[in-house]
Amino acid sequence: MPQTDIVALPFVELARLMAAGELTSEALVAECLARIEAQDAALHAFVAVYSEAAIATARRLDRERVEGRARGPLHGIPIAVKDLADTEGHVTGFGSRAYGTTPAIATAPFLRRLEDAGMVLIGKTQMVEFAFGSWGTNAALGAPRNPRMADDHYVAGGSSSGSAVAVAASMVPAAIGSDTGGSVRIPAALCGTIGLKTSRGVVSTDGVAPLSPSFDTIGPLTHHIDDARLIFAAMRDPTATVSALMSDPNRSIGTVRIPPRAELDPLDPAVAAALLASIAGLSETGLSVQPLVLPRAFVDYQAETGAIMAKEAYGALRHLVEDPDLPLDPAVRSRVRQGAAIDDAAHAARVAARHQALGALEEMLGKDDVILLPTTPFPACRLIDVEEAVFPMSRLTRLANYLDLCAISVPVATTATGLPIGMQICARHGREDLVMAVAAKLQAAMQQRNLVVED
Repeated sequence: MPQTDIVALPFVELARLMAAGELTSEALVAECLARIEAQDAALHAFVAVYSEAAIATARRLDRERVEGRARGPLHGIPIAVKDLADTEGHVTGFGSRAYGTTPAIATAPFLRRLEDAGMVLIGKTQMVEFAFGSWGTNAALGAPRNPRMADDHYVAGGSSSGSAVAVAASMVPAAIGSDTGGSVRIPAALCGTIGLKTSRGVVSTDGVAPLSPSFDTIGPLTHHIDDARLIFAAMRDPTATVSALMSDPNRSIGTVRIPPRAELDPLDPAVAAALLASIAGLSETGLSVQPLVLPRAFVDYQAETGAIMAKEAYGALRHLVEDPDLPLDPAVRSRVRQGAAIDDAAHAARVAARHQALGALEEMLGKDDVILLPTTPFPACRLIDVEEAVFPMSRLTRLANYLDLCAISVPVATTATGLPIGMQICARHGREDLVMAVAAKLQAAMQQRNLVVED
């Protein structure tokens, strides 16, 4: 991304420009608003834009800076949030025409922390209805368009589709998504951004419309890894237990673990080539790369996670999906209603099996080890080619949700036609410092390669 694009500059550079008087928050917010005005009719990333409130907040923050009261590295930087987080005075739509009816009376705590750190909420982003889908489609409100492909409507990935599009199109410097089965990482990979899945409970989900409380997490999508680090540090619950944010890039990192190639299949040839290049790139940094033997297949983790999600989602959304007169996305309605067929005993057995797997995690993955694998098995496809009844995009992401790992998706290559390819780094609960450190090494190695692979 060209460094002349001011919206895509690293936060530290934006802060430097503001401190030097060469940029104001008001000017940066106005630039974002102008880009949204120019692009969003085609890209469909936003469901609401808070133009007047954002400008007013930016002006107030500019006055604070002039008075010597800058709040930190996020002071004055605009951000968008997925439309499942409560914002005081606004309806939480949850990607639906039927979910929200009254304005929220309070702002979600994680978002309030970001605002307290000086970030400027610029609007809410489009999403898959009820956050239950990985393609990025929404039959009720429309599907955002992947900005990497100008000539056709390619999917952006879900469910945080609008957040990824808003960042990838440089309409905002950063956005917030949620990840229950891959919903931050998948759109990040398909649109070519950074996407951080945080450990469950580290960032509060109070004030967030629930899909599956067992798995729901909040995470940022950004242009730069360090920007994700700053947002994570600001919004995480101060009472949560996490490792100290890694400030030393040379701090000891354990082994990079790679599942056998056969376990990852089927992979698009371009994704497979990017994986091999990523393994080579990390090896060249001096990190040890070793095989990983998982107790179960990826499709098993995907299915078990999906069953728990469906059961919990049905419990929360039954009153909506069982009303045939409500204008819901039929594919999402069907996914949620699958939870009705899961009895309590089967659900309890799945939950118990998951807890047992979490207890055995130390035998599989050391506290300083990471897992490297593709974020998605293939790049984005055209909207008209989507098959709503199948879920290939989450096959490699749900492992992290099932085992409560933190994970980050990093763009590592593009296809010859310009489609991004992402790799994910996963580590144990609370090791966001570790995944971001390894991700930075991977990104640096792959930027030197400037890898373009055949479609």
